[in-house]
Amino acid sequence: MSRFVVTDLGEPILVVAPHPDDETLGCGGLIALAMKVGIKVHTLFVTDGSASHPASKKYTPDLMADIRAAEAQEALRRLGAKNQPSSFLKLRDGRMPVPGQNEYADVVDFVSDLVSVSKFKTVIVPWRRDPHTDHRICWQIATDAVRRSGRQTTFLEYQIWLEESGRPEDWPGEAEVDDATLDISEVVDIKLHALAAHRSQMGMVVDDDPSGFVLSSKTIARLVVDTESYWVSRWPVA
Repeated sequence: MSRFVVTDLGEPILVVAPHPDDETLGCGGLIALAMKVGIKVHTLFVTDGSASHPASKKYTPDLMADIRAAEAQEALRRLGAKNQPSSFLKLRDGRMPVPGQNEYADVVDFVSDLVSVSKFKTVIVPWRRDPHTDHRICWQIATDAVRRSGRQTTFLEYQIWLEESGRPEDWPGEAEVDDATLDISEVVDIKLHALAAHRSQMGMVVDDDPSGFVLSSKTIARLVVDTESYWVSRWPVA
């Protein structure tokens, strides 16, 4: 499929966000459109986002984690998903477990149980070779969890950093996935409003770490447009 509407997707839908704000940057328009037609969406926030301003003395990692969780909940509210289910795994930003570690197995068990109980038909995940390591690990967690659950699902993969910092080999290979675009023009203002809820990532909260992360206008302009782009694969994922 090259163009689709949200009602083409199997529901319920699981959105996997490596950090609070990825849910909006990657698929905020899809979430907003799903809310308009009554599709159930469960958002899974994997890390706590606490490493965005590591030099701050005032905003400790624990405080940043609380701030970013509150921002994520406000973003979902603005997308119309206030009453939709969400989960926070609270893994440490930038220090995610990897396959072979006990903590990784525990996370896969949790997500697999979630997939089995909620019977998701569509899973929306970061692109498998996104340049950000946390994003790649989240893709692996999701695929391992779905494999363990035994469910048949459709994967939609969104890219956040690929266009800005990816290597040629990070892009999809020939026939690896299908392209798909979603027209979000009717809710693009809602997506932008939801992104503004992530104030800490806009440089509007932390005032003692000039080296901390701030979303650039270039990134926002690239990702908050009238269409959202996905790569689609059906289970099993290669």
